Amino acid sequence: MSEAAVEEAAPSGAAVEEMEVDAFEEADEGEEAGEEEGEEEEEDEDLPELSLDIFDVIKSAQAQHGLRHGDHARYRQYCSRRLHRLRKGLKFTHGKGRYVKRPLEQKAVRDSRHLMLPLFCAERAWSFAMQIKRENTQQEPRPHFHLLSRLAKAAQWSAKLAALCAKRGDQRTELEANAYAAFMSGNMHLEREHWGPALSAFKRCATISSELCRVSMAEQVHLYRQMVAEVEPSVRFCAYNLRRLNGEVEGAEEATLGVEVEGLAGDEATSDILRSKLEHVLQETRAKQAKDLNEIELLGERIPIKSDKTRVCILQSRQLLIELANETGETASEQQMGLYDKLFVAFNDALESVRADLRATSKEHSAKAGVAEGHLQKLQVYLQWQKLHHTVRRTLLLVERHRGGSGKKRSSPEDLVRLYDSIIATLAEMSQLEHYKEDEQLMGQVAARTACAKAYRCYYVGESYGAVEKWREAQALYARAAVLMGDGVQLLDEYADVDEGESKAALEALDRLIEGAKARATAHAVLVALDGSEAVTEASRDMTKMGLTQTAVANVPLLQRLDHFAAADPDNLIAFPPTLETVPCKPLLFDIARNQIQFPDLSSRLKSSKRSTWGSWFSRG
Repeated sequence: MSEAAVEEAAPSGAAVEEMEVDAFEEADEGEEAGEEEGEEEEEDEDLPELSLDIFDVIKSAQAQHGLRHGDHARYRQYCSRRLHRLRKGLKFTHGKGRYVKRPLEQKAVRDSRHLMLPLFCAERAWSFAMQIKRENTQQEPRPHFHLLSRLAKAAQWSAKLAALCAKRGDQRTELEANAYAAFMSGNMHLEREHWGPALSAFKRCATISSELCRVSMAEQVHLYRQMVAEVEPSVRFCAYNLRRLNGEVEGAEEATLGVEVEGLAGDEATSDILRSKLEHVLQETRAKQAKDLNEIELLGERIPIKSDKTRVCILQSRQLLIELANETGETASEQQMGLYDKLFVAFNDALESVRADLRATSKEHSAKAGVAEGHLQKLQVYLQWQKLHHTVRRTLLLVERHRGGSGKKRSSPEDLVRLYDSIIATLAEMSQLEHYKEDEQLMGQVAARTACAKAYRCYYVGESYGAVEKWREAQALYARAAVLMGDGVQLLDEYADVDEGESKAALEALDRLIEGAKARATAHAVLVALDGSEAVTEASRDMTKMGLTQTAVANVPLLQRLDHFAAADPDNLIAFPPTLETVPCKPLLFDIARNQIQFPDLSSRLKSSKRSTWGSWFSRG
């Protein structure tokens, strides 16, 4: 098969493409040995050094042909087409009609486009491997073996590129080729879980890229920094696995691995190979830690947890709560909102697992199944309580954000009223949960939180009335908020263990707000009573314009000063004699010629002539 035929068929299917790749690779099997012998026998020609921006070429091609959206199949097809165009343009095909091996030797490299041949061969093999990686979601052995072979081909072509650049390229091209070859080799060893060689390769790639950042121009630095950021998670992961194999990982580090691995898996710079490894390790770590989570405590009673999925979800929720407690700083609010979203996902997964177990247990009819069903119901209530509790905390965080004005749009009192309505509804739902509503201490805490939320809500309702200058209603609402605040303080004194959102410090701040608002509303109410309402003020302003005193307008006719009062004797009603006004002339046209027109006599045309039957018949046309 000719090289042109192979290239044209490449985008149509993976099998034809692999035949072309293998054929091109077989042509270069004995190339290195032939090059060494040729160099010893023949004299080297004076060939100029070649320059190729390897990282710029591949990053631009990846961004423009599919990898911006993760479409590795499209990028692989582009690499095949690009190789076909390069070989045609360089006249470096493998025969025409009959396949003839043509190895890429050092003396044949006379253009920088020759260096693109092994570069895009490596890119095509790597993109094919990534395509298989994403499609093989069931971890089947045969596609995985194919994936390993493609990664090995990518490493082989990148090593070939590095060897050619070392002999024919300039210093920058040689360093970029070495970094690229180290990256491909690291990916191959990482997929095979050879942690030592993978760590060495990734460190070599990061070192070369960092040094290139230091000595490069500003327009090239971001490419090298991007490569360093992409390699760094792989270096950390390989180093951890080496320490774990050598027994150097302590219990504390093993316990915190889940959070670290989850952060690496969510990093945008993490490669697909590393991300799949991290997901697998994260599941194993959580499953190992979940074995120790056998039971939870609910109101002094220990409830066993039988489902592994439920254990993993509860363990994940506890890790997220630790992260929420550790979030501090200026951007803590944004980070906490994202962590709360993940926390609710974990609670929902745990509740779904418990409900599935309940449905399966309800179908059994035995004493043991009845006990297990009771435990599952209590576990479900525990998860619902935790979810509602943290829902209130999340809503309070939103209240703080709106109150502080951190959003782009200034929050109105009505927005805060709606948030407190949500808090009150959630607390009411908590008070109706089984096994919890019988506990006096917990219900007292819920009542204290509800009283605090109602006090804040009443205060902001008063603020909304004050915004529209209804001061009497605002005064009544502020007084009601003070009463509710007193109830909250009393409940807090009786049930001290309440969440920080409804602490005494928060109620003291509310007390100061209510006192200031009451004074402000009272002052405005007094002003309204003295000066009248806004409507009265506007009417007074209009009356002042009318001028209730005698003015020098007596000579002005009454019809021209209806909005002024001026009594004169005698009173001038209208202007007499009336003033003259110019009136535009409108011409009148009369059609008087029509009556004098005499029309001709047409009566002769009305007479019908006598004709034969056939003549009258033909005259009708």
